[in-house]
Amino acid sequence: MSLYLADGINADAVYGYLKECAANGINVRTLQVIKGNEPLIQIAMNPYDLDAPMHLYSLSKTFTSMAVGMCVDDGKLSVRDKLCDIFPDKMPQNMTDELKKMTIHDLLSMQSGHETCFLHNMRWAEDSVKAFFEQPFKYEPGTTFVYSTAATCICAAAVERVTGKKLVDFLDERLFSKLGIKKPVWRECRDGQTLGGTGLEVSNNDVAKLGIMLKNKGIYNGERIVSEEYIKTASSFHADNSCNGTPDWVVGYGYQIWLNERDGFRGDGAFGQLCVVLPKDDVVVVLLGEAGNMQTELSLVYKLVDTMFGENGDKLALAEYVDKAYITKRNENGFNRELAFEVAENPCDLNKVRLFGENLLHVELETSYGKKEFVCGNGEYLLNHVMLKNLSPTIVTLDPNVDTVERVSVFASYEILDDGKIQITLRHHNTCHVQRWIIDPDNNCFDIKVFVGYMVCTHFELGKIELDIQ
Repeated sequence: MSLYLADGINADAVYGYLKECAANGINVRTLQVIKGNEPLIQIAMNPYDLDAPMHLYSLSKTFTSMAVGMCVDDGKLSVRDKLCDIFPDKMPQNMTDELKKMTIHDLLSMQSGHETCFLHNMRWAEDSVKAFFEQPFKYEPGTTFVYSTAATCICAAAVERVTGKKLVDFLDERLFSKLGIKKPVWRECRDGQTLGGTGLEVSNNDVAKLGIMLKNKGIYNGERIVSEEYIKTASSFHADNSCNGTPDWVVGYGYQIWLNERDGFRGDGAFGQLCVVLPKDDVVVVLLGEAGNMQTELSLVYKLVDTMFGENGDKLALAEYVDKAYITKRNENGFNRELAFEVAENPCDLNKVRLFGENLLHVELETSYGKKEFVCGNGEYLLNHVMLKNLSPTIVTLDPNVDTVERVSVFASYEILDDGKIQITLRHHNTCHVQRWIIDPDNNCFDIKVFVGYMVCTHFELGKIELDIQ
């Protein structure tokens, strides 16, 4: 748990904001509000941390845009460069007129000419870039907004082509190291192409540094990182997205940057990742969390900015909420039993599950890929690192092309519910997801639900058969 409020910030307004978020199914994990270059509000809800990397989903796109901007500043790229000239070796034998016209500008502004995002075609292809250029067109490039992470992936590929470096290595030299960001993880396609439009893992503190640089028109700590011209261009209107949905998603799109209805612009990522720049207020807001409705999330951010100044309020009540809001109910008698069961065939390849312990709950899993174990706290969270299959949620929680075992980092806690069910809560450390394992010994049921906020995005009904435990 971490809480900082500058003088003049009303603790009651901040507390009210967090409670209103929760009432709307938005679980804040980490929050910063920065005015000028100084933080006014810093919050990390227990058990999270402002310095812990998290998967940004599409907020990754804004970082990729900065890489393109640096290449433009260096004269290695122009936004009017045609993709057929950058990637002549990746073009299909019979190029369409649309493909001959497609430019970096079209991709940056989400006007590639495609009807949909083709990332699923690229992610598992032998040649992801070539797979993109093989996709059919519906529109003339540069005319119609269609949100596409695949297009951003090609922007990343263009940076890698003209620099001869991996995107993360190029940005480590030119951006991350200058902002004081440790070289991060950036996920890739099967063929090693950086995803670009998703997959970057950095912390709230890291995103805040990007936000400050954007607000300061490309300057951070007195050093020019990206040209003012590119920042201005990237945060300006380039695409009409007026048919795209709710108020903050219909006022225009720049270069991998959304324009705000209120003022300014932002980068954002699925399930509630926000870096909001409000130039008129001289404010940057960074929020990493779990949100089903991002318009509500953003509207509440605006409300916080408007109401955060005033008398100090009840800071102790706020601190208690930050510390305890996500903590599970403590079982005074501990676990003090042993329970084991087999489960039906399932995508996670769990065969047998054994629960044992006294105060802490040990969960032992027998799987087709070996025996695994994690430990759950009682009224607290314990950080675990465990290898699991298909239980590392992403934008597509159960991708049929994955079927892989991954190292999952989770904060684990358990509680005994009033009806006798055992509930295990796994809060993912580096993604905005929460798993709840519900074990009902009386009715032979074992379910795993994966949540974002209050929204269930995956549900495994595994069933169970009791084993005789001596």
